[in-house]
Amino acid sequence: MKTGTAPKLIWTLAVLSAFTSFAEVKPAGIFSDYAILQQGEPVRIWGTAAAGEAVKVTFAEQTLETKADTNGDWMVTLNNLKVCAEGRSLIFQGSETAQPVELKEILVGEVWMAGGQSNMEWPMNNFKKTTQPDIASANDPLLRMAHIPRLEFAGQNDDRPQWKKSTSQNVAGFSACAYYFAKNLRSTLNVPVGVVVCAVGGSPAEAWMSRKTLESNADIKKVLDAYEKICRKNFLNEEDCLKQGEEYEQARKAWYIKHADSEPRPMPKMGPHHFQRPYGLHDAMLSQTIPYTVRGVIWYQGENNSAYGFHYRTVFSALIKEWREEYQNPELPFLFAQLATFGPPSDWTELRESQSWVEAHVKNTGMAVLVDGGEEKNIHPHSKDKAGLRLSLLARNMVYGEKDLVCHGPRLKEAVRKDGSVELTFQDADSGLILKPEAVSAFEICGKDGKYVPAKAEQAGNRIIISAESVPEPQYVRYGWKQWFVPTLFNAEGLPASPFRTDDFPPVTKDRYLLDRS
Repeated sequence: MKTGTAPKLIWTLAVLSAFTSFAEVKPAGIFSDYAILQQGEPVRIWGTAAAGEAVKVTFAEQTLETKADTNGDWMVTLNNLKVCAEGRSLIFQGSETAQPVELKEILVGEVWMAGGQSNMEWPMNNFKKTTQPDIASANDPLLRMAHIPRLEFAGQNDDRPQWKKSTSQNVAGFSACAYYFAKNLRSTLNVPVGVVVCAVGGSPAEAWMSRKTLESNADIKKVLDAYEKICRKNFLNEEDCLKQGEEYEQARKAWYIKHADSEPRPMPKMGPHHFQRPYGLHDAMLSQTIPYTVRGVIWYQGENNSAYGFHYRTVFSALIKEWREEYQNPELPFLFAQLATFGPPSDWTELRESQSWVEAHVKNTGMAVLVDGGEEKNIHPHSKDKAGLRLSLLARNMVYGEKDLVCHGPRLKEAVRKDGSVELTFQDADSGLILKPEAVSAFEICGKDGKYVPAKAEQAGNRIIISAESVPEPQYVRYGWKQWFVPTLFNAEGLPASPFRTDDFPPVTKDRYLLDRS
């Protein structure tokens, strides 16, 4: 062999190897061993290959063929998949790929997306005092979960989600809220249930929306404009931006570890690699799941939008609309948890009111009320079993046809002034109301001066009579209008009433929005 031939041969083989690797058919990262596919709906399967490469996908006696486009992207759609609790292989073959890619133990059943911030993200292991018995008994091979790895920006790392079976070892790392939701569905539906979890602690809703959606609404665009203004101030040029981005990851980790359980404090500078920036988590994380076929969405978020509570109704409604478009289902059920009770005085009341507004005005949404599941000094309450159960009640009633199942607590129907009091009637209380006696009433009443005072609440059948000696001519009442309060009103099924008010006083947060520095 002539001098230099060996190095040239090695170089040639390396290039060929790299080309072969590039040309391999690859399913999108959301597909892995143990995945669950949605029954009874068109199931979209997608991935990458060499540009123009012929791709064949085989599953459940269906074989579909397509070609990768000029960018190397491809997609096929499986149809009419029936429930199957027996694992089968999902096989990908490319015309330029030497060996087929085989994903094993794929099931067909019910699939849900779980989104939000820390109260959706935090795993069972973080609540050991209450979850340990459930972790120990969690072996159920037909309940599975995939967590999208946390990414502050696209390309931060190449971690791929992995579907995992429910075992005692795996469940310790499962989202607690999503696990209890899935567990309750498993016990009633008796089919495989899978959940894709895409959640990040401390994230605002705007981080989970695309730039296009943020630009499409004048009220929401204020957030994008404010973000870009901050970036111009914090980052003088592209080189500075990249440098700050490299330094940000270590600063963010140090901050998050130190302050995860504390009150909000200053964070590393807002910018192109900050996890709270508008559209950042949508592009870095959520995009990995689009357009995976799911039955619906469960959502637990809002703490990081609470200072902008009134504006949240606009933001959250737009988020729901966009997710329905991206998951290609205009009727996609969107079930969410109302913020639980917690801690010192703040503007959570108006955030909760916006959540109630969304349920009332956006079709096919449902709200799980959790005011009886909070902890005064813990923003991450341990009662994730309660959150998961109540979200599952909504799913069973709204999605799975159990129309007689009570899934809501009492909701205000009418308020009538009468003989120096205000008489309240409620819907979702056919089985009766329960008014619990408490040292401090959750009801308040005001007269023409608009000043609320604690009120006496009396039950008269399915009516609640509100009054106060100091308010002889009452005008309005409100219930649970505090960040932290002890709930007193329930229906016979034990589901709590959501906070409400009968006045139309201007919201404190009306002119606030995320990142507003004015």
